Order: sequence, then C-alpha cells, then structure tokens
Amino acid sequence: MGDLLVIMVIGLIAYIVVRVSQKQPIIPAQFQFWRNNETTMAAKKGLEDKLAKKSQKNKNKQQQYEEQEPDLFEELVEDLIDINYQMIRCKNYRYVMMAEVYPCNYFLRSQAEQEAIDSAFESWLATLDYPTSIYIQNKFIDLSEPLEEMKKNMSEQRDMPRNALKYGASVVKDLEHWQSSSPRYETKRYLLFSYELKTSSVKLDDGQDFEEAAAEKAFNELMRRMQNASTQLQPANIKVAPLAKDGIIEVLYHTFNRRKALKAKFKNVKEKEQMALYVTADQTDSRVQLTKELVAAANEAASN
Repeated sequence: MGDLLVIMVIGLIAYIVVRVSQKQPIIPAQFQFWRNNETTMAAKKGLEDKLAKKSQKNKNKQQQYEEQEPDLFEELVEDLIDINYQMIRCKNYRYVMMAEVYPCNYFLRSQAEQEAIDSAFESWLATLDYPTSIYIQNKFIDLSEPLEEMKKNMSEQRDMPRNALKYGASVVKDLEHWQSSSPRYETKRYLLFSYELKTSSVKLDDGQDFEEAAAEKAFNELMRRMQNASTQLQPANIKVAPLAKDGIIEVLYHTFNRRKALKAKFKNVKEKEQMALYVTADQTDSRVQLTKELVAAANEAASN
C-alpha cells in the first residue's frame, strides 16, 4: 500500500512538471467546471463584446481623423503689410525694425572679460521696457562666390608658380567637396524691436501725409531703441547693425526658402527683378523717372 502511494505521488509530480514545462494548465479545460457555468460565460461574452465595440470605435475615429499641416507661412506673414523705411509695417500700425548682431567669442575670453560681457548684457536687459525679440536663423553655408573669386584670380595670374596653382586647385576642390558632402550651416543672430504706434499721438504738419508721419515717428522711436542696444552692448564687443529693406527681405527669403536659397541666391533674384511679380507692380518715383530718362535717351539715339 505504501509503495502504491509513493508511485502515485511520483506520478503526480511528474504530471505537474510536464504540464508546467509545456506551459499548459495543470487541470485541463474540460475539467474546469467553475469556468463553464452560465454566469461566467455570460460575463466573458459581455467583456468580449465591449472590447470589440471599443476597438471598432477607435478604428472609426482613426479613419475620420485627418492630420492637417500647420499654415506656418500664413501665420507668420498674415499681419505684414509692407516693408519700407527700414521697417516691417504690420496691422494696427505696428512697426518692427531688425538688426543683425555680430557676437564675440565668449569662450575664448578670460574670466574677467567674460564677467564684463555678462555685466554689459545684463545691464542692457535691465533697460528693456518695450517688446524686443531675439531671432536665430540657421543658413546653409554658401562658398560659391569665394570659390569663384579664387578660380578667377588663379586664372588671371600669369606669374604664379606651378606649385602654388596646384595647391590652390586642391584647396578649391576640397572646399567644394566639403560643402557638397553634407549640409553645412552657419548661425545668424538678429534683434527685433517692435513698436505699436498710437494714431492719436501723430502730429501732422501742413500738407503732410499721415502714413509718412506715422512711419517717421515709428522710425525715430525704433532707431532710438536700436542705438541704445548698440551702445549698451558695445563694451561686450557685440556689434548691432540695423538692416535696410533689402536685408530684411533677404532674411525672410532665407526663412521660407532655406534649401532653394542655396542655388537661387537672393542677390541673383534681386538683379533679375524676380521680386516683382508683374510689370504693373508699385515702383518708386525715382525709378519711374530714371526709366523715363532711359527711354527718352534710347528714342533720341534711334532717331539720330
């Protein structure tokens, strides 16, 4: 009797080990009577139906959702009216003046020089009681013009030693490979001064146009702020240079055409007058007068 019990225990242990190793329940499903009653089956079916409905709902939601790209260009320029008088004219008589900042190499300075730079920058920040923004732009490095100048000089030099020409050609080739092998960027830094003009504060002289008077008042105020920044940051060896109309347009051109601007350069676009979309675009009085003089001179030369 004792041997039979031992054999049964050994057999039970072996059965459990086999079922566990096969990752199967120790008690087969057909013998799990507590799982086969009506209450358990109904609850299981209800849970399955609920999960199926939730899955279908999520699927329909994913099908209905369509991702829309943000209208970045429209959002950035929707308030812009004109660029004139070295300023960006926006709605509600808000004017923005831009200046390019040429920073110093902070980490190559001594501890005393770094503290002086920090002090000058903090002093300028303490004087700001008007809207001022810092804009950082990453532009592709374009070495095409310097390389063309190097090639031109090498071809025009008649008395240059052969070794020097060979070295110059290798430098040009290395620079072209360096630029084309992977994208190279340079960082440009700008300060943006904003001023919203109150129309009631504009005083007009006899016969003076309101828009011209408003632009003049805004220009004087923004230029005062820029001069303050230039004076305050000069001890930190930081140069602040205001941008003219062409400079502002070039910044915007590189903002929206970063890759295209590497081939279609802003300088070439301007020279070919591709900024004018149509021949009836607004032109300055000086340009109209110059065009008339050129036409008159051409007609006179043709008649003679």
